[in-house]
Amino acid sequence: MAQINNIRTVSIPSIGKLPLSANPGTFTPSGNKREHKAGRLAEDGGFTESAEPAKLDLSINVLGGVDVIALNNIKNEDITVRLADGSVHMLSQAFVTEAVGIDGGESKVTIMANTSERIS
Repeated sequence: MAQINNIRTVSIPSIGKLPLSANPGTFTPSGNKREHKAGRLAEDGGFTESAEPAKLDLSINVLGGVDVIALNNIKNEDITVRLADGSVHMLSQAFVTEAVGIDGGESKVTIMANTSERIS
């Protein structure tokens, strides 16, 4: 049976490892978005391509010692994401997209970067 791939850890240089909740969220590496471009004839068609940023949507446990202000101030940091399959990805010059709040001891954090790369 195949192992389900999931986010294992997220490390931020200025904060350290984030305390992820039981369902940590989603990670989408940077890539390309392609859209169909029609031609006069079917064989004349093609596609246009544009860059898509890396995105990390996380659910974290807001434990004692987790500084929400520090989370809100994340910008221009190289963040590492380790997945359950052992692969490690780095989001270069990443930033938090929205202010982070607290709801019942948990919080949602969205982090984006223009590029990401698999480093192992």
